Amino acid sequence: MELVAASQAGNQDAFASLVQRHQRRVFNLVYRMLQSYEEANEITQETFLAAWQGLSSFRGDARFSTWLYRIAYNCCLKQLEMRKRDKALQAAIQEEHLLDLAGEENAAMTQIEAADRQSLVHEHLSTLPAKYRIVLVLRHLQDMTYEEMAEILTMPIGTIKTHLFRARNLLKERIQAIEQDWRTRG
Repeated sequence: MELVAASQAGNQDAFASLVQRHQRRVFNLVYRMLQSYEEANEITQETFLAAWQGLSSFRGDARFSTWLYRIAYNCCLKQLEMRKRDKALQAAIQEEHLLDLAGEENAAMTQIEAADRQSLVHEHLSTLPAKYRIVLVLRHLQDMTYEEMAEILTMPIGTIKTHLFRARNLLKERIQAIEQDWRTRG
């Protein structure tokens, strides 16, 4: 809290320490949401700029990291909204990519193996709606509790659990459909 108080008083070195302390986790969250290294770098910087500019509004009701994650999440949502105009093009590209994967028997068999299942999950994670993707990222990749997630996303724990349930089922259905398709082709 000393660094936060010093930062609020205008101490840029203190804020630089806060950035250094939280940058990796913020970047990981943003990267998982956006699935783009370049965008993740840009949005991570945007997050810290917004945090610096909004530091006076931080009241300490929540932990600084929670407040920062909320800013990062909102920046991600804004970026995803900007992407929506290109949604049809992205959908066509993803469909083509999936067809390429399904068409290659060796690649399909490799994807089914346990070692590659994780990359398949990550690939399909990016196709989930943002509200489902964020709960999976926070819970399983950032190891957050339901309470922390509720603070960051400003939603009830029950809603978070519902989103997690639906997200897991959607992901499972998509992966099973691809595996079934591969089995019928093989």
